Amino acid sequence: MMHPTDRRHAGPPGFLSDLLPAAWTSTHFREPALADYASPHIARETRSGVVLLSVAAMMFLAQATVFAAWFGLGASYTYTYGLLALLAFHIRISCARVTDIRALNLLAMALLIVSGSSLVLLARQAGQLHMMLLLSVATLHMLIPLVPWGLREALATSTAIYVMFTSLTFFSQLHFGRVELWALQLTMLTTALVSLGLVARTLGLRKHDLATRFGLEQAHEAMAQLADRDHLTGAWNRRFLERDFEGALARHAAAGAESHFGVLDIDAFKQLNDGHGHRHGDAVLQALACAFASLDGHDEYLVRLGGDEFAFLLCGHGAVARVEAMLARAAPLSCPAGGWPTYSGGMIRLTGGGWTLARAYACADELLYAAKHAGGNAIRHRATFAHEVAA
Repeated sequence: MMHPTDRRHAGPPGFLSDLLPAAWTSTHFREPALADYASPHIARETRSGVVLLSVAAMMFLAQATVFAAWFGLGASYTYTYGLLALLAFHIRISCARVTDIRALNLLAMALLIVSGSSLVLLARQAGQLHMMLLLSVATLHMLIPLVPWGLREALATSTAIYVMFTSLTFFSQLHFGRVELWALQLTMLTTALVSLGLVARTLGLRKHDLATRFGLEQAHEAMAQLADRDHLTGAWNRRFLERDFEGALARHAAAGAESHFGVLDIDAFKQLNDGHGHRHGDAVLQALACAFASLDGHDEYLVRLGGDEFAFLLCGHGAVARVEAMLARAAPLSCPAGGWPTYSGGMIRLTGGGWTLARAYACADELLYAAKHAGGNAIRHRATFAHEVAA
């Protein structure tokens, strides 16, 4: 496998293989996570681009309609430009109802290609390449970069316009002046190359911007998680519990699940540290956190409050059996040289509303100390109403 630092020595094939997929379509990203992140942003930008394209086209076509009528170019010119202006207005309205990126791209392509086809028919009927037609062709090509699409769509649209006008001028029975023919070719080729270059550059900048924003948001999320994690065990910390507790209860209630809150600590933890060293004590704490790792961290989680004291939040039935099973897994994970530790805890089912973290902690802590005074190595549990604690 090639090392990333050796990519610069890969040569033109590697460069082209990286560049072409990135510039070919606006939705291609190497990382699936980045693609998922970018998709809604690209959809919004594409809709805005198609709206801008349709408005710009509508303004130009409306002015061309007035120009054709004012200077007496003929009813066919006025009629054609007027209908195309209405088409641009219709596409502008349609954008509000379309969310799919491909459908939005097709709307933009349809506007430009239908406009080009109409101008070809107009030139056939008029039998001449009027200066207004040359201006219209250049405008159609220069509108292409307004949509944030890839080279695939831009090239298809530009090619369709070019082929239509070339077939009209070089492969038809109509006779046009030599200067007009080559002026049309020069206009189409120049504006097409400029438009495709702008599309490729804009797409590269847009993808770089999305990748940068994605990286920054990931880094921010990682930093936020670090700030809410206990550095030794990886469990959540008190700050996270204080911020999320009431929100978690609301999520449980919305899902129709009962909530359980508890606190626990390790029996005779000071003697364990003094007798076997703090390294073993740290291993016991880490083993406890590892045993609770199956909690999803959103609606259920383990929190290290400090020292050997932990809190946990569960939802659903069978919470007591789940806690006992996790604690049973925790003991063998510790260093066996120091003996398997035991745990004591107090756990309450939060019945009714009105719970705060302070109330839940006071009730669970009371049960914890009752378990320890009875000899430890037990989890005491009961259903409790908030007003009972308040009283």
